Amino acid sequence: MNINTGTDSADAGRRNKSILVLGSGPIRIGQGIEFDYASVQCVRAIKKLGYEVAIVNNNPETVSTDFDTADRLYFEPLTPADVMNVIAVEKPVGVVVAFGGQTAIKLTKFLDSQKINILGTSADSIDLAEDRERFEELCDRLEIKRPRGQTVFTEAQALESAARIGYPVLLRPSYVLGGQNMIVARNSADVKEYMAIILRQKIENPVLIDKYMEGTELEVDCICDGEDVLIPGIMEHVERTGIHSGDSIAIYPGNFDGEIEKKIVRQSSDLALALGTKGLVNIQYLIYRDDLYIIEANPRSSRTVPYLSKVSGVPMIELATRAMLGEKIRDMGFGTGLYRKPNYFAAKVPVFSFEKLMDVDTHLGPEMKSTGEVLGIAATREEAIFKGMSAAGWKMFRPNVRDGGADDFGILFSVRNSDLPELPALAKKFFDLGFTLYATSGNADTIERSGMDVVHVAKVHENYSDNVMTLLESGKIVYVVSTSAKGRDPVAESVKLRRLAVERDIDCLTAIDTANALADCLAGPYTLENTSLVNINAMNC
Repeated sequence: MNINTGTDSADAGRRNKSILVLGSGPIRIGQGIEFDYASVQCVRAIKKLGYEVAIVNNNPETVSTDFDTADRLYFEPLTPADVMNVIAVEKPVGVVVAFGGQTAIKLTKFLDSQKINILGTSADSIDLAEDRERFEELCDRLEIKRPRGQTVFTEAQALESAARIGYPVLLRPSYVLGGQNMIVARNSADVKEYMAIILRQKIENPVLIDKYMEGTELEVDCICDGEDVLIPGIMEHVERTGIHSGDSIAIYPGNFDGEIEKKIVRQSSDLALALGTKGLVNIQYLIYRDDLYIIEANPRSSRTVPYLSKVSGVPMIELATRAMLGEKIRDMGFGTGLYRKPNYFAAKVPVFSFEKLMDVDTHLGPEMKSTGEVLGIAATREEAIFKGMSAAGWKMFRPNVRDGGADDFGILFSVRNSDLPELPALAKKFFDLGFTLYATSGNADTIERSGMDVVHVAKVHENYSDNVMTLLESGKIVYVVSTSAKGRDPVAESVKLRRLAVERDIDCLTAIDTANALADCLAGPYTLENTSLVNINAMNC
């Protein structure tokens, strides 16, 4: 039913009718300000349409729980019983679940079973996106490629599936927030360790196992009214697949081959319509060997929506809310299909709080660890990334333009075997900038074979008195590049190395792509003195 007619009589009919918006719950990594932004913008859009709005959220740090944001605030947990108590009091014409992240969306199935009207994308469509078998069938019908995958419940099933699919594989529970309990398993030992941990939690939903394909990751946020689709932009991740989207540097607009871009737009539109989306859907893809594969689709607001709304000039939450209430995209003034490409670039760079989190491995992977983000906007891609990394707290050391010898600016390499083929090119960038190169044995041999001078450094078990740890304590190192295997054990040597870097306030990069981005920034002409402020509002005109 279209409950938004835009007429005066309809406005009068809406008075004293309320809509209930579900927030994202307490602060935790992977859930917070982005979804609070979405909830607040949704509340404002609904109030503009003439309804009263009540919100359920028990996060004291967010704007959505300010006393004057909604008409009524219920500071209650987002549990089935508590939400039903609020519904019994409010008697809303509908409930909005799409803007509170995974916490809110997980309540959809229960609310639907209680015959509660879900505004926007239906409970069945949400389940279609989350249910592995149903989603695979839909992708097959739409001829959308996916990495091979299966669902499992036991360790034996997981080992069998991983062997059949082929290592490395990505393991994750279904219906998760922020990539929680998600890992890349490179052997059977990783699978056994993971399943032992996950099964202790007595999960009700299956574990998903996908073939891990290392390619370029990208994100698309679509607004759909059931008939037309608006795509404000496509974002490209600097880091390859395997690092959570919330922890990746994202660039808008992405740089893609023309045919790939057309395919992204076509498949996103087809999928949004086939899912029966009314509102927002976030779709994540990867480009692997010049072909496009879908990773997942989330029929809700994503962490990238506030960022994309700002840099594209499209009020995404307002448009999605109006679509949820029955309006058509074609009547909203922004057209359909791919939104115009801007003549500027924006870089979203994550911010971390590792210095405040004891014993947390700083190695980035599928599980989200960032606690914030910054935005760099500029006329060129390179300057946008430089602004973003600088604002995120990265130290922009340049030995060639500073007093003192190169010994004052050392970089330590300790990368895993799979990254060794890319190490010489990365090391060369820092070598040309004037850094002194330090590396553990295997890394050092690889660098030396490429004709660069490098200082060999022992690991702790090789030399207890002169090793990587004592090197970090010496003050000679300004950057550490450590991509060694992620460890769940805080006493593992690679974890202790990264933790010591945090304690010594040394920038530690845990992905080759991030290190390359930093090196390219340092090699460019940009400094904090010659970059300029931009007026994003004028750029969006």
